[in-house]
Amino acid sequence: MNKKPPAASCVESGAPAPRRLYSPEAVVIIVIVVMAAVLVAFAGLPIMDVLQLLAGAGLVAVIVVALGRAAPAKGLRIAVRALLTPGPTV
Repeated sequence: MNKKPPAASCVESGAPAPRRLYSPEAVVIIVIVVMAAVLVAFAGLPIMDVLQLLAGAGLVAVIVVALGRAAPAKGLRIAVRALLTPGPTV
């Protein structure tokens, strides 16, 4: 009699496996880290300025992804409205 071995606990729980980074994602991350290092080492920018630049770029990326996933048409309308709204006058 062939008895099947018990299922692994990770299969029983039904939890999805963590998603791995794809090559383009990994390349983008590596390029961002290298560019930050170049800005600090060769351009002479203070590290706090580079960190603020990276934080701002990350925030913009999160907002763009969130708007794109929530409702693409609504997100596009919000983005266009934000771009067409006149800025503060000095």
